[in-house]
Amino acid sequence: MKSSTSSSMRRTRRVRSTATLGGLLTLAVTLSACGGGAEQTSDDAPAASSAVDTLKLANAVAVDTLDPIQASANESIWMDQNLYARLVQTDPSGKEIVPDLADKWDISEDKLTYTFHLRDGVKFADGTPVTAQDAKWSIERARDGEDSAWGFLITPVTDITATDDRTLTITLSKPHAPLLADLAMYAYAVLPQKAVEADKDFFNKTPYGAGPFKVTSLSPQSSVVLTRNDNYWGPKPKLKTVEISIVTDDNTRLLQLQGGEVDVIENPAGNVLKQIEANPRLRVDLFDSTRVDFVSLPLKTKPLDNVKVRQAIKAALDLGRMNTLAYQGNAKVATTFFPYQMLFWDQSAVEPKQDLAGAKQLLAEAGYPDGFTIPLIAVSADAAGQAQAVVIKDDLAKIGITVDIQSFELSTAYDKQRPGTNGMGMRYWTNDIIDPDEVATFGADGDGGANAFNSYWKDEAVSALVNEARSETDETKRAALYAQIQTAIADQVPFVPLAYAPFRYASGTWVKGFKVSPLGNYNDSLLTLTVEEH
Repeated sequence: MKSSTSSSMRRTRRVRSTATLGGLLTLAVTLSACGGGAEQTSDDAPAASSAVDTLKLANAVAVDTLDPIQASANESIWMDQNLYARLVQTDPSGKEIVPDLADKWDISEDKLTYTFHLRDGVKFADGTPVTAQDAKWSIERARDGEDSAWGFLITPVTDITATDDRTLTITLSKPHAPLLADLAMYAYAVLPQKAVEADKDFFNKTPYGAGPFKVTSLSPQSSVVLTRNDNYWGPKPKLKTVEISIVTDDNTRLLQLQGGEVDVIENPAGNVLKQIEANPRLRVDLFDSTRVDFVSLPLKTKPLDNVKVRQAIKAALDLGRMNTLAYQGNAKVATTFFPYQMLFWDQSAVEPKQDLAGAKQLLAEAGYPDGFTIPLIAVSADAAGQAQAVVIKDDLAKIGITVDIQSFELSTAYDKQRPGTNGMGMRYWTNDIIDPDEVATFGADGDGGANAFNSYWKDEAVSALVNEARSETDETKRAALYAQIQTAIADQVPFVPLAYAPFRYASGTWVKGFKVSPLGNYNDSLLTLTVEEH
């Protein structure tokens, strides 16, 4: 994730002698088919060269850090993907693992040893060679570093050895089905060890790795400039520069796009999508997504420690009405906390329906026949989240619960939600990897590092299922385990999944080839994207 909790899936794993590991999964996040509104991107193919050598992108959220083991804001994570190469990476469809710095790898028959072979001649942006020692150091830093939030993903890894400059061997204590997906994650980027160790402010200046771009200017609260890395091993981007500005106000971003000051904006408000589409010079893209919106019901806030209260809240919500108000129908009602149609998403899960009589009965059984008052923490600049909060307030009023919506800037809102003592919280999740292990660990394992999405719900049996599923390599058995986990969350309701929402962007028609994967990354499209004169 990153969820808004930190925050980011599917395939057929098999032992392979060498790889280009195709066919990793079955994810098919096809939100474009689940709602009305704008269609999935239909932009023109990029030209042979870019008439304008700079792309200007306006993001809504400031850079939290460009250190890949610490980044938690999606916008920073997606930026990292352009800077730092990994051993392997996710393909543009977000469905398969493909080579990156390693062009092949071997997996032992017992699935306990992975041997990666680095490409010949790969270099960092400063021209120094990428070595297996850099990969070893970087993976160990992500696994063991005090500042890393992601070490829990590869706990079965017992040893990492750089056999020579181009060969890296990873040894496991037990089979770990998501390992390749984990290593494709931004946190496991291969960094220049000597440069990072020599400068404690490396990530606050002009950080670089072995990706297609490098940072040449960084002002975390206002702008970032990425410049093409001419030492990149893969196809060179047609763009020379990507200028990313931080524009937190939705209206300002839209005005800048309409005026041609920027080329692409993220998260245009849902209620202006038709207005944007009516402008022949602009375009709305709703990209398939692994985003799941949810409201957290932390057990540290009474009376949410009572499961019948949590079940009553869930039963009282009209998610269909919420979807219409928040996304104008461009999202799908969530049925489980797994992203829509990702690997092991439970297709049999039933769409929740509002049941006010049942909700009142549950409240009475819990000892709250007259309801109670409770805060709901929301993000002030999130128009969809604000709309969802209004529906929650309105629906819960019908069963006697008074909701006090308290809105804050994003980081403040999340800080207030984190301890679990300040009431309900509006959140969302997006997968960073193509395997469900990440979301299962964050959402259902009380010991998984995110306190079950800060709900502080914990069930030892469910935690055991999460750990069993990550070690199980038989896909049928693994699917059964994840189905049990999704059912447990639906029954115990530490949080209520609300909607499967697409990634929203708007751009000028002069931009050719901007695309976002279901994981939120746009680095692949920046390799071929072009910008016309406008």
